Amino acid sequence: MEFLEDITTSWIIIFIVTGFIAGYIDSIAGGGGMIQVPVLLFSGIPPIFVLASNKVASLFGTLMATIKYAASKKISWKVVSYAIIPCLVLSYIGSKLVMYVPDYIIQWAILLSIPIALIFLLKKSKEIKEENTKLSKKTIILSTAPVGFYDGLLGPGTGTYMTISMKKFLHLDYIIATASTKPLNLATNVGSAIAFLMAGKVIWFIALPMAVANVLGSYVGSHYAIKGGEKFIKKVLIYVLVFMLIANILKILFS
Repeated sequence: MEFLEDITTSWIIIFIVTGFIAGYIDSIAGGGGMIQVPVLLFSGIPPIFVLASNKVASLFGTLMATIKYAASKKISWKVVSYAIIPCLVLSYIGSKLVMYVPDYIIQWAILLSIPIALIFLLKKSKEIKEENTKLSKKTIILSTAPVGFYDGLLGPGTGTYMTISMKKFLHLDYIIATASTKPLNLATNVGSAIAFLMAGKVIWFIALPMAVANVLGSYVGSHYAIKGGEKFIKKVLIYVLVFMLIANILKILFS
């Protein structure tokens, strides 16, 4: 792989800093991939290797966030227990399929999904916590599994979309939705990572330092999410979606 010769120590340092920032943002509102992926692409790494290395790095950061939220007892394990297997399986299928999807289709699919998420986020919804509502297995799966498929197929913003979906369709408050998203996002990362590992697409000397940085950023971010509560999380969600929208428009215009 000749492109690896251009990855200098300076690039590794940039990747580490990027990984920390991505881990911080992802642990609060998702969307860490929208920070890591463009930087990796800019270094000259081919897209499929970028997606694979990003997924492995994100996996470890999401694991840290899951541990932090579990310790704070904010995770709805009922939601997680119903949704985790469908999310994992569909993520694996998505990552197998993305290897055959043209880049321009991926770009437009991501771009179109962002304003839809913004509409759902800004639309007023019920303020009901999980412990006060009866959630059916079918409703939980239908609200989460499609996002799992999206994670494997495309990826950027999965945590954001999962949190918004839980808020709007399962009527969880943002802190419970954010916390419950993490073990599911961990499962989709595992399903996707398995597909990429089997295909030999992970660049380990890039993925591992970014993974360590992701863990540190995720630890700090999840701490502030738990401390800041619903208002803080919603504000970060809006910032992340607006950033994703602008970044994708610029990417399409200048590609």
